[in-house]
Amino acid sequence: MKRLLLGLLLVALPLAATAEVIEGRVVRDDQPVAGFTVKAFAGFDFSAAPVATAAPSAGDGSFRLEVPPGSYALFGWSADRSLFAFCGRSPITVAAGAQAQWAGLQAVPVEAPAQVPYADPYAAAIEGRVLLTGKPVAGALVYLYLDPAEDLKGQGYRMSAPTGEDGYFSFDGLPESSYFLAARKRQDGQRVGPVREGDLYGIYPGNPLTAKAGETTGVTVHLAAKARDAVEAETFGRGGGPELRGVVIDPAGKGVAGVHVFAYTDKVIGHQRPAALSTPTGADGAFVVRLPAPGTYYVGARQLYGDSPAPGELFGMFEESADHGLTVKVGEKPADLKIVVEPIQL
Repeated sequence: MKRLLLGLLLVALPLAATAEVIEGRVVRDDQPVAGFTVKAFAGFDFSAAPVATAAPSAGDGSFRLEVPPGSYALFGWSADRSLFAFCGRSPITVAAGAQAQWAGLQAVPVEAPAQVPYADPYAAAIEGRVLLTGKPVAGALVYLYLDPAEDLKGQGYRMSAPTGEDGYFSFDGLPESSYFLAARKRQDGQRVGPVREGDLYGIYPGNPLTAKAGETTGVTVHLAAKARDAVEAETFGRGGGPELRGVVIDPAGKGVAGVHVFAYTDKVIGHQRPAALSTPTGADGAFVVRLPAPGTYYVGARQLYGDSPAPGELFGMFEESADHGLTVKVGEKPADLKIVVEPIQL
């Protein structure tokens, strides 16, 4: 009887959930920051409850998080909440049984917003400055998002005009609502697309920011320079699903460098952000696209990202199906795909 009861107890006990590891460092102006509490969130709304919280960062800025398999956005705060840190790789996808993921966080100052009356009592405004190490940044774009499920990527609900020499930006005539702010300055001048090494980016530490009718809310958004990361970090959107691998070539069969391969879930491409986007191809034209999930995707390649392809831009579609679609099932990793690109002509 004792053996039988022991067997029943063993069957009834739940299996422990597997914990995967994310580790990294928190730095400010390239100097390590100790005492930072880094948290992993299921999305970019860090007002929600975190999935995991690390012990305060060590003297060298290092931290360690244990999380279930999944995709996470990482944010951190100093003990007195005067500094805020964000990760240029977010969201980070952690697979079961994978090696520890590395994530660097950049710390910036936290400044409280200020409110002044706005001329329209039925609308709101947001204005402010974009700074890097305390100095105004010209040519930066500020983005407003309503839904953090967009991962604060793409064009969002509203996009500012490029900042001037004083770093100033503004949004007028806004509906009273809560907004998520992000700012970027890309070296290639593009309005949307992955943030790459050397680009400037920032996330407002007061997200979500509530804009009230009849008020102008003034904020400061501090930027940091994107450090070099693993190739996976530049893949657009959340990974964790199948992969597409292949090569982009010209009509003569030679590899083409500097183009992105994209995957859309809609046959009408270009009017929404893609489900996945590769890093720029190298000299051999090779690419990897990490899809968010199995399914049917419409695949192509182009030099730029955002807006419609322009005359002279290299562009091409996956031609092994009539509608350029490719269905990927669970466990599949299509390889040896070929996409031919040519300059667009009017």
